[in-house]
Amino acid sequence: MPPTAAPPRAAAPGSAPVAPARRVPAPVRERRPALLALGLVLVVGGALGSALVVHRSGDRVDVLVARHDIAPGELVEAEDLRVARVAAEGAAVVPAAALGNFVGTYATTRVPADTLVNRTMFLAGGAVPADAAVVGVVLAPEQRPSQALRSGDVVRAFLVAADGGATVTGEPAGTVLLEAARVVAAGTGATGSDAVSLLVPAQRSADVVAAAAAGQVAVARVADGTRPDVDLARG
Repeated sequence: MPPTAAPPRAAAPGSAPVAPARRVPAPVRERRPALLALGLVLVVGGALGSALVVHRSGDRVDVLVARHDIAPGELVEAEDLRVARVAAEGAAVVPAAALGNFVGTYATTRVPADTLVNRTMFLAGGAVPADAAVVGVVLAPEQRPSQALRSGDVVRAFLVAADGGATVTGEPAGTVLLEAARVVAAGTGATGSDAVSLLVPAQRSADVVAAAAAGQVAVARVADGTRPDVDLARG
């Protein structure tokens, strides 16, 4: 029969109780080196990422943007552009210091307000191509759309005559003078008539000038995106 453990001895009467034996704590297990290395990598990586964000957020430059809508053919003045501070990474931008280079140029396309401008949007000198001419036309209210025309619009021009009379070109009233012409300037006169400048093919300019002088031109605005017969030169 296997020996049995002796029962704990009771303390003798009048003696102090015997304290139970204390268990010796096990030694603390050492942390694994791989975990320590991983923690170090995360800390260093986070610090580098924060530094990169701070660096990129400070990598901003002063550039030129359109202060308001700029129409095709419009002569650019200093007040048409303003300065904005933006991140320049990967963007084709114009430094604010180059403002003087753009004053006196002509817009070759419509530039919406707050657009970052670039050099392809403007042309130094005239924007009228060699095979075109700019012709001024005064339009009475019945010779134009009710909505005011703006620079950059494209219109179709018709030959008209009052009371069925003859036209200056000898063509019948209702003849299309210009299939599609770009409006390069527009304004309203004191009498309520609109004065517009149309970019027209050089070979049609004489007929358009004659009809305009006789007040025999009426225009209709055509859809945005219509390609005019001749258009502004582009850089």
